[in-house]
Amino acid sequence: MPMSSTRIEWETGEEIEGRVTGRDGRAPQGGRFEGLNGADRAVSVTRRLAQAVDAWWQRGEMPAIGLVRDSLLALEAGHRVDEAARTLLLRGTLFYGKGMRTALHHLNDPERAASVMRDMLLHPIRPLSPAQIVELARQDDESAEWMAALRQLLREEMAQPLEPRRTLAHATLEYLHEGMIGRGKPSAWVSLAAQSRPTATRPARRRRMRLPPVIWRAIANLFGLLALALLVLALAFFWLDLQQSFDPTGEMLSIPSAVYRISDPAVAGTDRRVELGGFSIDRTEVTNDAYRLCFEADACTWPVRTTSITRPDYFLNPALGSFPMINVSHAQAALFCRWAGKRLPLEEEWEVAASSALTLQRAFRYPWGDNFESVRANSAATAVGDTLPVGTYSPGGDSPSQVADMAGNVAEWTTTPGNPREQPAVGYVVKGGSFQDKAEGLAASQRVVVNSEESYPWLGFRCALTNPTEE
Repeated sequence: MPMSSTRIEWETGEEIEGRVTGRDGRAPQGGRFEGLNGADRAVSVTRRLAQAVDAWWQRGEMPAIGLVRDSLLALEAGHRVDEAARTLLLRGTLFYGKGMRTALHHLNDPERAASVMRDMLLHPIRPLSPAQIVELARQDDESAEWMAALRQLLREEMAQPLEPRRTLAHATLEYLHEGMIGRGKPSAWVSLAAQSRPTATRPARRRRMRLPPVIWRAIANLFGLLALALLVLALAFFWLDLQQSFDPTGEMLSIPSAVYRISDPAVAGTDRRVELGGFSIDRTEVTNDAYRLCFEADACTWPVRTTSITRPDYFLNPALGSFPMINVSHAQAALFCRWAGKRLPLEEEWEVAASSALTLQRAFRYPWGDNFESVRANSAATAVGDTLPVGTYSPGGDSPSQVADMAGNVAEWTTTPGNPREQPAVGYVVKGGSFQDKAEGLAASQRVVVNSEESYPWLGFRCALTNPTEE
């Protein structure tokens, strides 16, 4: 494509021609990518752009603004950039609000462009203003295809229960509908002439007796103070209710204080009696969505890996938000539980929640009974080879206390040291078995000790809490 036919919007909002000499008489930046030296510079830029693509997929890191600018100039000079990089360039220009038309011009896939716009419009921390999309569509002669695809993606988001994405999708669709009426002018933008239309004259009213201004001010102040007091009271009640009801890990199940009979790790095949105070434990394993909330609150650290055994985008894909969180060390799991106002469970608490039937005064070998049944848990017998959404086998695979996934799916960290004689402890007990374990590995009595600094795609966690009334 000739350089002069496409322009790059950048520093000042003005459009900078690719090959036209600048106002100061010097060659514009597009000339940096012409000739032999320009080819070398283009190779360097495309190499850095490929690294930026990897950084985006691994850490969600946006490319630097200078790299976005240089890459667009290289594209305008006729140098080749692969589709994944051009997709990232569109994402970057939408993020920085510069060079959007040029990036869109070089991305020839309207559905891919619509997908990037959807992600940026529904970003939970820094959503893109739909006004920018309206303006971009107004300037792009080929906007019909990607705008239709974008509307369809937003309608699909509205059908999902994920917040705030559903609310943002609804608001964005409404704005796009208004923004494309009347050649891109939202119906809410009325002209001054429309506001100044003459109104019908009304007959003069009889003058009524009015209270002195000082009395009106006193009444207004009184009502203002009353309204302020009611507002403060409402906010206080709302805050208390929010503090009591918000739980990023979902439902917790209460286990009463009692003397329980569980396995004895010191002597294989024997039991022991333990007395436990009342506690509560998460019904399911901690999910990707819950851990992402902690990370976005700057309370948790990024997982060691974002992949699972079969899924390269395991932690990055919002569609896998209900899958169990994996690839975190013992310290990372404990940090999440502290952020949620909880803690990791003791080995004894975990086993009681997984196997004890208090009404029968006994413990089962598996959460559902003494015999292994492959249809009740995600294990090696199911041949899935990876994790499944939490609660997939509920209620059939639940424990007597109705706790889900206590056998299979992912094994789980506890806060019990593997060897209490070692100080500080370097390993912690892991319980429950995972999708890659056979029947014997899923028994409630089974335990393995894992180094606290290790992390695996088969290892997750759930949180527990000491019941306040029984501390």
